[in-house]
Amino acid sequence: MAAKKDDAKLLVKIRERYKIMSDADNVNRTDALADLKFANEPGAQWDDNMRKERGDRPCYEFNKCRTNGKRVINEIRANRPQGKVRAVEGGDKETADLYEGLCRNIANISDFDTITDQAAEYQVDAGMGAWRVVTEYSDDSAFDQDILIKSIKNPLCLYADPACQDIMKCDVEDWIPTERMSKSAFKTKYKSAKPKNFDDSTFDDNDEWEDEQSVRIVEYWFKEPYEKEIWQLEDGTAVDMDTDEGEAIKKMGVQPVKTRKAKCHKVMMCIASGDSVLEGPVEWAGSNFPFVMVYGEYKVIDGKPKWWGLHRFAKDAQRSYNISRTAVDETIALAPKAKWWATQKQAAGLVGQWSEAHKKNLPFMLYNHDSEEPGAPVSTPGADVPAALIQQAAIAAQDIRDTTGLHEASFGEESGEKSGVALERKQNQAQVVTYNFPDNMAKGVRRTWEILIDLIPEIYDAERELRIIGKDGEEDYKTVNQLVQDPETGQTIRVNDVSVGKYDVVVTTGPNFATQRMEAAEVYSQLFPPDSPFYPLVADLLAKSLDYPFADEIAKRLQSALPPPIQEMIAGGKDLPPEVVAAKAQADQAMQVVQQQTQLVQEAAAEADQKKAEAEKSESNVKVALANLKTAEAQFETKVAQVMADLQQREQAMQSQADQVKGQQEQVDRSQNEVSEAGKAVQQIDKYVAEFMEKASEILAEIKSKPKLKALRLERSEGQPPRAVPEYEEASA
Repeated sequence: MAAKKDDAKLLVKIRERYKIMSDADNVNRTDALADLKFANEPGAQWDDNMRKERGDRPCYEFNKCRTNGKRVINEIRANRPQGKVRAVEGGDKETADLYEGLCRNIANISDFDTITDQAAEYQVDAGMGAWRVVTEYSDDSAFDQDILIKSIKNPLCLYADPACQDIMKCDVEDWIPTERMSKSAFKTKYKSAKPKNFDDSTFDDNDEWEDEQSVRIVEYWFKEPYEKEIWQLEDGTAVDMDTDEGEAIKKMGVQPVKTRKAKCHKVMMCIASGDSVLEGPVEWAGSNFPFVMVYGEYKVIDGKPKWWGLHRFAKDAQRSYNISRTAVDETIALAPKAKWWATQKQAAGLVGQWSEAHKKNLPFMLYNHDSEEPGAPVSTPGADVPAALIQQAAIAAQDIRDTTGLHEASFGEESGEKSGVALERKQNQAQVVTYNFPDNMAKGVRRTWEILIDLIPEIYDAERELRIIGKDGEEDYKTVNQLVQDPETGQTIRVNDVSVGKYDVVVTTGPNFATQRMEAAEVYSQLFPPDSPFYPLVADLLAKSLDYPFADEIAKRLQSALPPPIQEMIAGGKDLPPEVVAAKAQADQAMQVVQQQTQLVQEAAAEADQKKAEAEKSESNVKVALANLKTAEAQFETKVAQVMADLQQREQAMQSQADQVKGQQEQVDRSQNEVSEAGKAVQQIDKYVAEFMEKASEILAEIKSKPKLKALRLERSEGQPPRAVPEYEEASA
């Protein structure tokens, strides 16, 4: 069946763009695939020609590149990038925090850590990693959609516009992710495909799109340009006239201050094979393409982009190391073994013992005396391995470290450093050399959050309860785009409106929150040991930093035992009325008296223990009794002061309520006065209407009494211009 004309035109464009993209990046991808195999596929570190030349001789591999790659990849895992949303134009901090919590939740349900881990493997080993953002229906029976992040199984199958200038591909015009599908699966999934027959002269790449077993399937993402009219109103507001708001403004007859045509674009997507448009085109909800691509290293050489990973310049050193070590092992394997030289008479009857001497730890060796060769048999060692081979292997190993920038200290091994500080500096030097890998990964995370922020208002455009996740991993639920009634104005307003304002993203890199809590707990326990006088002041925070069951509950209980000033600070530091402050001061003073009297009681009790005489004991008992009396008195004063403070706070609250009631009563009185004034105004209007009607009646009566005009007669006088003279009918009786 013939395809539609538009489909044929789109297919031509897809095949042309795919050829341009693949040809432009073919060298990079071929080298990247070779690097990926070199570091991860056994047997790939030997050249085919050399392997063929060696024949049956061994070709050993001592893969240091893979270990070096894991060092950088796991550094990225240990210090994951974290995004932070900031309000820019028309935004606010609360909505920015809402965006940030939504992005964290999307990353959490998408298992974004695993996605970036896989991308880091390709970024470090091959030179490029990638992932994408998708939208899916939240349920099979619902129309609500969710935003998710998905991994790209093979990043080398993702192509971008080669004419773009931005390393993060923000300015691309089109993308093509592609995959191979078996013909049987293709026929099952796309039964209604309508193939288009192209002339043989149109394309010469049919083998790229279809072979005997498989069919190439592509998603073609492209920009579709259009223009829209923008008006600037008198209050400075800019309005898109292609929206419902713009249509309403036109109907109201509002005139703009300025107008202009803005060039915009829609993001479109279709799925196609080499000869059929299988799905689409359909419009993507966002204004950004949903793909993220991160490079290891990226340069433009002779006008052509070049990118690579960690191993590109270490491959020759690794090959040299393999050759040197293989030669050493081969030499040792082929070298003659250590031998015992003896005469026939010395070995007579003992051949079996001597033949097992190299593999058994015999406590002694027997031999026969030979007068012609006095002494014991002589042992001769095996052949030595040439020192040049050992030295060459060491040089090659050093070359691998030099080309990657990863030395022994990077792996925690001792390499001549005299102190821990020196070792740490050496490790930091290695991290600086390979810092471009985690830094580019952080830029990829930032680009992902930018895509999410662009997409959230389009997908979450109705009232909906969504989960958000805080920096500490705590979960909360917020209702976005919620319509509520303002109690002051009575108007319906939108709460947590994610479509208002602009926001941008910054990224920080470091350990995750769980790791930070563990490190914080260790540091805080050293700063504030249990015997420290400051320990009671921070005990609740120390308990909260521990990642153990009931740690938060313990922290809450410890917080309730904190001194009042700190509790006031935690509560928000609100200013208290002077009466309450005075009452609290009185209570604190009474508490000091209690403490002083308690100390006197303790001193008196100690004095009583020291004295043996009954008289002295009696005197001490009296002192104790007096001190107890004063303590009870002070405690009573303390309770009275606390009760007074509580009563004053309640009185203040009641006074506040009374003021509110008074304000409401005054508002009612004002409303009644306004009604009374309105009544007076109505009476005055009625008076004016009566006077007007009376005056109108008089004027009408006067008009009726005047004679009616019969005709106009033209009189002429010599030397004077003619004039009109009216003639009236006689008034009737």
